[in-house]
Amino acid sequence: MNNWFAIYTKSRNEKKVAERLTEQNIEVYCPTQTVLRQWSDRKKKVRVPVFVSYVFVRYKTEEERLKILQTPGVVSFVRYLKEDAKIREEEILAIQKLLGEFEEVTVEPIEKGDKVQIQYGSMKGQEGRVVNTQKDRVIVYIESLGLALKAEVSSAKLKKLGKDEENEGGKYHF
Repeated sequence: MNNWFAIYTKSRNEKKVAERLTEQNIEVYCPTQTVLRQWSDRKKKVRVPVFVSYVFVRYKTEEERLKILQTPGVVSFVRYLKEDAKIREEEILAIQKLLGEFEEVTVEPIEKGDKVQIQYGSMKGQEGRVVNTQKDRVIVYIESLGLALKAEVSSAKLKKLGKDEENEGGKYHF
């Protein structure tokens, strides 16, 4: 199986989960980066996960999948269309390459008011603004042909372009 899968972990358990899965001979990837943290009495460089509460795994059998779910600190597999969400090898390699090239990388959530562009599907290339977010789904307001179109889209299919400055006053209400 060439696909990776994302698992959701308990808060601040990413590195510990990765360690436990490695001990069970399960292929795991927990991307981390070094950041400078400030405490009241000192500054220290620490390794922190890039994706908060997520770790990537690869399993071959249903028994391995069950072993992953039974590992302390694992909450669940990330699901898409009622099955474990598959992540292609190329995407993992792209993350590794990005982390190799840049010292500090941030993952920003898509929030209400963000300007976004749809990256996949029949609406590919369309830009809009986020008017609401619910778990992994967002409602995007798309203005084209003089009509307002609301589309519920998976956040994984969106590219964040920035904040929508012209709608700061909440001009659009849904």
